[in-house]
Amino acid sequence: MKHILLSLVFLLGSVAQAQQACSTKTSSTQDLKELCDALNKNNKSHCDVKVKAEKQALPAISYGIMSASSKMKGLFSQLEGLQKEFLKQSGGCPGGCSRVSAPVVEVSTKPTEVVPHESCPQQYTAIQLSAAEGKKFGVAPSGKGIKKAFANTAEATTFAQETLMSDNSLGEYMEQKYCQSPCSYSSTIRLKSQESKQVDLELIVMCGPPKKERDWTTQASLTKNYRCEVQ
Repeated sequence: MKHILLSLVFLLGSVAQAQQACSTKTSSTQDLKELCDALNKNNKSHCDVKVKAEKQALPAISYGIMSASSKMKGLFSQLEGLQKEFLKQSGGCPGGCSRVSAPVVEVSTKPTEVVPHESCPQQYTAIQLSAAEGKKFGVAPSGKGIKKAFANTAEATTFAQETLMSDNSLGEYMEQKYCQSPCSYSSTIRLKSQESKQVDLELIVMCGPPKKERDWTTQASLTKNYRCEVQ
């Protein structure tokens, strides 16, 4: 079989030509099929390299109810700029492989200070919807949170913020059933950009003690993640 494969490569002229023949899928011979399988397996192994993700954390910000909107808008604008800069980068993959970037934005927010209350959990506890509840509101349960796909980052962040502020049907439901006043929310928003330009949102909402004052602290980061695929 080794001699047959070598002969096939010679007849095709080069490995590159063999790869082209494989991609067109026009041959029906068993020998060429085995050659194509071997080449595809070799290419996949060549590009399957472990890439260490780099996490860039931004300084934590604190704000009150009056400045919350502007502070969060500025934060997401900063994160978007860092993400666009990362998406422009190339390299890091072996020859013959293409780079596929999949950065992850994470924004965690909690009250700056809390006070205990008998009707609220002592520690922040994740609100986990059932599959039926998720279907009702167009989201899917995911670990300790929920997930939903959006066309862009703006839509995803708007949905997350409206949910946390009880400004949509999902937010109203979660507050009424799982975290009624005076209890407060702590949350984590994760946004993962896909190659198709789609943005996957993962939202973790936790219910806990009441906030002492009407102010919050937010910590944000960008995880610079990419993988290598066969061109």
